Amino acid sequence: MQGYNAPPDVHPHFIYNKGATKTNHEQRRPYLAAALKKNPKEFEEMDSIISDIIELLCSVMIQEVPGSYETLQIFCELLPLNRRPHTFPFPGWVLNINVCTDGHKDTNDAEICVVIPGGPFRGGELVLHEAGLVLELVEGDILVFPSWKITHFNLHFEGSRLSIVLHSDKEVSSWNKDRNGWSGHIVV
Repeated sequence: MQGYNAPPDVHPHFIYNKGATKTNHEQRRPYLAAALKKNPKEFEEMDSIISDIIELLCSVMIQEVPGSYETLQIFCELLPLNRRPHTFPFPGWVLNINVCTDGHKDTNDAEICVVIPGGPFRGGELVLHEAGLVLELVEGDILVFPSWKITHFNLHFEGSRLSIVLHSDKEVSSWNKDRNGWSGHIVV
């Protein structure tokens, strides 16, 4: 829900789209995916597991890609309700289990993403098409690349393969600029 045409003196919970049967007021704030809400214990355990990885990753990013780190950091510091994700400076993460993807670019991502593979598997190489690379990532590897810019996919594999993917969102710039149109509103 964007606030560009919202009356500045009316709380967003009392603003409805004319002619719409339903207005999603939850879109104004960060929220957990339904699968995470249904599995809070597992989500908490995953957050705990990846926290050490995130700490290591941040120290490397500050050295190797400081501009990307700073851009992501600024976005996370401006999230609504002062929410600071456990994956800071990345606002989101995904756990893929036994996924083999087709070639794609993550056009809604911004800056960089991180792929961390795991599990007892063989194969599943990650292909970065434009770069002409086929990467044999194994458990313990961490790959950082611009997923919005490079066509990528993984090859078939044997065994059980998972990957943690830390990502951002291109809507970051709109939020940072004017809070998606809510910057002059009474709730901001």
